[in-house]
Amino acid sequence: MSRQTEIILRWIGSLPEGALIRSRDLEHLANRTQASRELTGLAKAGRLMRVARGMYVAVTACRFGPVPPPVDKVVQSLAQITGHAIVRHGAAAANALGLTTQVPVRQIFLTDGPAQMLYLGKQVIEVRRVPGWMLVLGDNLAGDVIRALEWLGPDPTKQSIIKLAERIGRDEWLAMLGVQHQLPEWLATVIGQAAYSTDVPFCP
Repeated sequence: MSRQTEIILRWIGSLPEGALIRSRDLEHLANRTQASRELTGLAKAGRLMRVARGMYVAVTACRFGPVPPPVDKVVQSLAQITGHAIVRHGAAAANALGLTTQVPVRQIFLTDGPAQMLYLGKQVIEVRRVPGWMLVLGDNLAGDVIRALEWLGPDPTKQSIIKLAERIGRDEWLAMLGVQHQLPEWLATVIGQAAYSTDVPFCP
């Protein structure tokens, strides 16, 4: 192993778990061509995993082979690189909120930035570009509710609304009511009806 490779490995070891690594990130250690060559070599040696063209992550070695970092850490790093919000899909949000027992088979995230496919071993992560209103409240509980309701469609069941009332509070309802004008009409209506329903104890 060359001295330069050792230096690059030490630098990689100082990064947060799941950090995406590109040749441009190594420009303080090597020129772009050398950096690209080093990253390719480290991937072949099993020290890194290529997740997309020109992007790698550090892996953990075990007797079963290289173990990639958690998906959420990698997605967080991608958000930092692109400067765009990246949040979980409405199906995953609905599952987390207890509105469905359906577990998404594929890892899908939503962004207002460029679409992207990442490959972590056998895991395929799709980052899908969507309209900005789907991310208007960001990566928080109120935002998850908007995306979950969008995924459920225009006619969520009364049971779904009751479950939402059990899981979110007044602040979340107020946040959603505050952005109603940015949402599709049907979704704004659903949120308004749910917030003011007598079944919802947290109405404004």
